[in-house]
Amino acid sequence: MHGDILKKAYFSPLFPSKQRNRLPNHQCKRYISLAVSVAAFYDKSKKAKISIKTSEFKENRMSTKKLLPARTVVDIDGLIAIADRAEATLVRLRDDLLAPWPRKTAPMITGTRLAQLCGIERTQLNHLCTKGTIPPGVIKGNGRSRVFTLSEARAIVQQIGPVKRRPAGSPGIVICVGNFKGGVGKTTATVAAAQGFSLLGHSVCLVDLDPQASTTTLMGYVPDAEISEEMTVMPVVYGDELDLSYAAVPSYWDGIDLIPSSPALFGADYFLPNKQAADPQFEFWKVLDTAMAPIREKYDIVIIDTPPTLSYLALASFMAADGMIIPLPPETLDYASSTQFFRQFAELFSSVRDSRSVTKQFEFIKIVLSKVKPSVTMTDVVRSWIKQTYPELLATSEIPDTDLVKNAYAEFKTIYDLETYDGSVRTYQRAIDAFNDVVAEIEQAVQTAWAYREAEETSHDQ
Repeated sequence: MHGDILKKAYFSPLFPSKQRNRLPNHQCKRYISLAVSVAAFYDKSKKAKISIKTSEFKENRMSTKKLLPARTVVDIDGLIAIADRAEATLVRLRDDLLAPWPRKTAPMITGTRLAQLCGIERTQLNHLCTKGTIPPGVIKGNGRSRVFTLSEARAIVQQIGPVKRRPAGSPGIVICVGNFKGGVGKTTATVAAAQGFSLLGHSVCLVDLDPQASTTTLMGYVPDAEISEEMTVMPVVYGDELDLSYAAVPSYWDGIDLIPSSPALFGADYFLPNKQAADPQFEFWKVLDTAMAPIREKYDIVIIDTPPTLSYLALASFMAADGMIIPLPPETLDYASSTQFFRQFAELFSSVRDSRSVTKQFEFIKIVLSKVKPSVTMTDVVRSWIKQTYPELLATSEIPDTDLVKNAYAEFKTIYDLETYDGSVRTYQRAIDAFNDVVAEIEQAVQTAWAYREAEETSHDQ
């Protein structure tokens, strides 16, 4: 019995064949352990007589009927049982991966990394710690290296870092991350951007508007089991709440508050069009923009993970946004999909403008090449297509496709969650430098937006 389970574990999707020979030994053992747990859980579920009916037609010796292959018929009770099993399995995986406490914990920040964030040398950082100018952190090893809690690191960056703070009286910048094609790295880019902005000292509100709730999952929650409809944006959609302040909750990452999502958000795309049809004076595209006002005042940056469709909720989030990030892998189908996205995107905004005299201006739109595979021949070709098509929008920084990022994602983590890496230091540094560069480029666009707003306010006062 144990041998059968171990065999299932080894060939489980949780332990992909491509990764078996690449992962460090301790990580291989961890994946096998988790896969064994899931395989055993699956066997237990099968013994519980879940109502998935397997029927097999056998040919009677005296009959001339054709022998039909076995088939698995799934009825409604079977679907419910599968959903229950899947949810329970996800909870078990989350608890095992985040053990000993089934919530994510923030990483410690090394002195070297903190010095980079502050734009100084590590020796200067140590000198400031010794003088008592900044918190000393914890000395490790030979006494020359230090580590800091995330909250300490953020306080130090705010104190001596090079990044300008939000101008007094200026509202925060709302950035939506969108693309209606799945698998483009939207969730990874969203959460990593939020973490990157917080490491620069900004206060961030991360809003998950995707009913699939991948961002909420990556922040350490199991949406179906732990997030009720009242905890999402749906009370605002229904008109039961006037602003989103009620939904923002502290996360495991200092400086980031989360407005979580759950499959309940699918209801928005039934409710909003029905209400719009019933009440012609209703303006569904203003629902989030109006509710965002107190959030803009409280946070420097608001980052929205949008649904992977041009739905009513997605359009409302675009109308509420000041800037937009579009992750786009340099692959042929993704490039073709992007042209459709922009056409439908433009037509939707044009329709609202023409029918309701609505105006909209984005402070910036950044197309960020994601899942970039430098070794693939077509990457440079498709990159050139994208550059010719969107010269004014294409970011100069890119997000590479690496096993490091994939393995972190498999453990409910981003690259910023990693304290250590067992592989090559150069591989880790290249990956985190790429994400840092993306955040820095978007940060520059945010600072420019604030500068223009400040200039406009000054001119109005004169």
